[in-house]
Amino acid sequence: MATTPINNNKMTNPLLAPKGATKASDAIDPASLLKPDAADVNISAGAKKTAEERAKAFNIAKATPDVREDKVADIKARIAAGKYEVDSGKIADGMMREAVIEHLAESTERGER
Repeated sequence: MATTPINNNKMTNPLLAPKGATKASDAIDPASLLKPDAADVNISAGAKKTAEERAKAFNIAKATPDVREDKVADIKARIAAGKYEVDSGKIADGMMREAVIEHLAESTERGER
């Protein structure tokens, strides 16, 4: 886009010059168009609560260690003592649950019912 001189100052975008602009400093800052005034935006109480809850959940997740050392130590101790028992029924239930969820997700992606 061509520049338009206003009182010997160059404006980079004449579309940002308000009516009656006499110098380049009268131009609107494009970044200000991306920042609405507080009066221009109304955020519902529900949206604010949701944002607060998400922020709280994010902070909790961020503070939670990737590995729960207490659980790992407990299982290691039970294995070493020969007292760790695997519940094959729980494992099978978990595998079936995951398979059903995966199947439903794939069916939904294909548009099946």
